[in-house]
Amino acid sequence: MKPYDLQRQHLAALITGDPEAAATLRQRLGRNGADAAADLLRAATAISLEYRFGPGAGLGAGPIDFDELTEFLAELRQAGHGVEPPLDYLAIEAVVRALYGESHLIEPLEPQKRSQALYSALQHQVKRYPWLATNAEWVVERAKQTALIWILGRPVAD
Repeated sequence: MKPYDLQRQHLAALITGDPEAAATLRQRLGRNGADAAADLLRAATAISLEYRFGPGAGLGAGPIDFDELTEFLAELRQAGHGVEPPLDYLAIEAVVRALYGESHLIEPLEPQKRSQALYSALQHQVKRYPWLATNAEWVVERAKQTALIWILGRPVAD
């Protein structure tokens, strides 16, 4: 299987809430593939957050509505009460704000903490908007396009 196919399947497993499949695929990615998969996770999270905070997440949108962010974090706290390991709400806030114009907030986060925070935000959005999981391939394709814009600085035609 090609590395990009592994990355796509990994992201689709994360979106649809299949952690076992995601873990198996992640083991097959290798270091470079894991970095690309992390970029796709960030892009998919950005896409999911657009339905909460408005368009352009990760693409120059900002500033974020802090009242809406406070409500989002309160929902996460309520849903995450008693979850093990506990959610890192400051990291989640940092990744959300980073996607809405405060990119410097994500830089201090270690890659694993960053991915956990992105995944927590994505999963919350999938629970709120279940059609994201139903249309996981569409989300994966949009994530690919967003990540390519980050890399190339422009959209890429298929």
